[in-house]
Amino acid sequence: MQVEAMKIRAERERRAWSQEHLAEASGLSLRTVRARGPWARLRYLAAAALLAASLSLFFVRSAHAGDVLLDVGVSLDDEKLGQHQLVAPEGKSAEIKLDGQIRVFINPIVTKEGAILLSMRVEEPAGNGWKQVAEPRLLVASGVEASAKVTSSKGSKFWIAVRPTRM
Repeated sequence: MQVEAMKIRAERERRAWSQEHLAEASGLSLRTVRARGPWARLRYLAAAALLAASLSLFFVRSAHAGDVLLDVGVSLDDEKLGQHQLVAPEGKSAEIKLDGQIRVFINPIVTKEGAILLSMRVEEPAGNGWKQVAEPRLLVASGVEASAKVTSSKGSKFWIAVRPTRM
């Protein structure tokens, strides 16, 4: 098994994850995630399966399953903001951005059993940029709706309903 530290770092940065968040999400120690020097490669090899599961990265990308249609409903504080339909290549993030209200990234991964893992990142405006609210993950069958409800530190209540369909 070959683990490339640059791929781990690139995917972690693409998701805007800190090393601390990756350690928590993967169940690894922060020391292992930050590993440098001659023992780093051994630590990475021992932790590769956990990192791959946390980032949905190394092994799933080689088995491309095609595009996934995402039917997404977004609400903020019980007010429907909209219904969106997007086509996302399996393993690539699709973005919904409603200026001044919410930004949602959805990355569909088709499992070998045919279910769809939806890795999401929900963000709200903060100053001149965006602040991450939550990273919910949902495992759902193709054509079945799943939803996530998250509350931000500001008290905003976001509801995201997604019906993924394999194309």
